[in-house]
Amino acid sequence: MDLARALIRRRWVIIGTFLVCTLGAAFYAFAQERVYAFTTSIELGEFGPQEYVASASGTKNTIEERILLSAKRAYLKERDLESMPFDVSVSTAEESSFVNLVTEAPLDEQETVAEFHDRIYKRLRDEHQSRLSILEEESDAKLKNLRESLKAEQRRMKVLEGLSVNSTEQAGNGDTQAQALAGEDVRATLASSDAALTLLLSQLQLNERISEREERINEIQSNLREEQTRRSWIKPTRAEDLAIASLNPVGTSRALILVLGALLGGMLGVFMAFFVEFAARVREAETSS
Repeated sequence: MDLARALIRRRWVIIGTFLVCTLGAAFYAFAQERVYAFTTSIELGEFGPQEYVASASGTKNTIEERILLSAKRAYLKERDLESMPFDVSVSTAEESSFVNLVTEAPLDEQETVAEFHDRIYKRLRDEHQSRLSILEEESDAKLKNLRESLKAEQRRMKVLEGLSVNSTEQAGNGDTQAQALAGEDVRATLASSDAALTLLLSQLQLNERISEREERINEIQSNLREEQTRRSWIKPTRAEDLAIASLNPVGTSRALILVLGALLGGMLGVFMAFFVEFAARVREAETSS
């Protein structure tokens, strides 16, 4: 009851402290400039399905350790500034093909942020394009070698097929001659049989070599198609939109600041009420003594 009476007596202290804290929080909340998150998503270049010109984590390190520092120095020098008016963070998801540039700034600085993001993106794109050019040259050389190998194998295949046809014709002629000589001379018949056996063995060898050439040709054609698909899958590093603003402001919301101010005002009001009551009782005790 003594505590309740003290709080009632000092109610204006509580109300005054509460109003001061709440109004101060409201003034702070509405005086703060609303900040938005501006994001630029950079999609890494590809050279073949799921073959990226660089990993997302490696690209993130490259931007943070080299490109971003260089871009900041150039930006400060161009505008004669001592410090950056905003900062840029680099993020990427694990096993992703995207690297995100994120900057928190007021909405009226979106154009400036977009210009700075574009500076970083273009430097990264130029680096990746030089790597893609090297990969393109290597792929062109590989395609040329595969095409030449395919033509050479096809020429050898035609030669083997021609020999196979000739061998088959010779085997047929040998059988005819053996039948014609069968009634005249046994030795001629044996000689013709030996010749036919030799032709048969040659034919088997030719068929085996033809089969090997067919497998080789099929293998080269498969490698050629695979490399052509990989070569046609070239996608440079790209960023469709620069500095896209978030739908809602980021950071502490105004409502939360007001709520925290009100809670703080209530607690401070109670504390101040007890303090004033304590000070008053101390003065009364000194006066009575």
